[in-house]
Amino acid sequence: MGCTVIVDSREYETAEEVIKWLKRFDCGVIPRKLDIGDYVLPGNVGVERKRAMDFISSIVDGRLFEQGRELLRAFDRAYVIVEGDLWRALSRREVHEHSVLGSLAALIEMGLRIIPTPNEEGTAYIIKSIAERAESRGIKAVPTRKGKTIRDLQIQFLSSLPGIGPKRAEAILRVFGTPLEALNNLGQWVRRVDGINESVISMVRKVLTTRYGEEASMNIIPIDEVLRDSQDSGDKAGNDEGKGKFNKRDITDYLSG
Repeated sequence: MGCTVIVDSREYETAEEVIKWLKRFDCGVIPRKLDIGDYVLPGNVGVERKRAMDFISSIVDGRLFEQGRELLRAFDRAYVIVEGDLWRALSRREVHEHSVLGSLAALIEMGLRIIPTPNEEGTAYIIKSIAERAESRGIKAVPTRKGKTIRDLQIQFLSSLPGIGPKRAEAILRVFGTPLEALNNLGQWVRRVDGINESVISMVRKVLTTRYGEEASMNIIPIDEVLRDSQDSGDKAGNDEGKGKFNKRDITDYLSG
């Protein structure tokens, strides 16, 4: 028997092709109810698998970034697998491609590793490759779950604000000490916290001061606007989507990063 993979029991029922390929790749598959992620791999690695259309839907309804934050809090390394032709799926939705590209860049900035796969076989091969590399170092798959401390909850609270991810939330807490003190001094964030500009402050202030029920049509904050204004570093994610056949030979270098 090769590697061992723990699979969420719901994923085990719905991802039959992925499970079939994992078993063909000689992986032991253990179904178990997981609170976070779809797969747990050796080395406390969490994997969230999303079909292309579900990935787009999760951007629209806001699930994507919360799931990403949960993965980062629960696991030492976290991956999001985007399965299928993302751009073909995008052509069937009224979502601008910049929203998808910006979301991919934001997830990477948060610390998530994004891997596109063409199909279920590709997904299974990626999972098997990550698991085998960990087990070759003597690490076993154990479904660990980190308990949330006050610090975790403080970071989670501030991270939920637009333009503020886990790293910026920690930077804010280091400066102001508590979330309450930080919110009471919102106007000082630009001057005292690196990576925060006036556009982010404006959006945060709108969230904090808009009375519930007002501006109901704006319940989803435009992703393009927040991401564009909050990317102060100007980094551009190079997204080579790897059209054509799934190439297994190049995966080792990527996974070792």
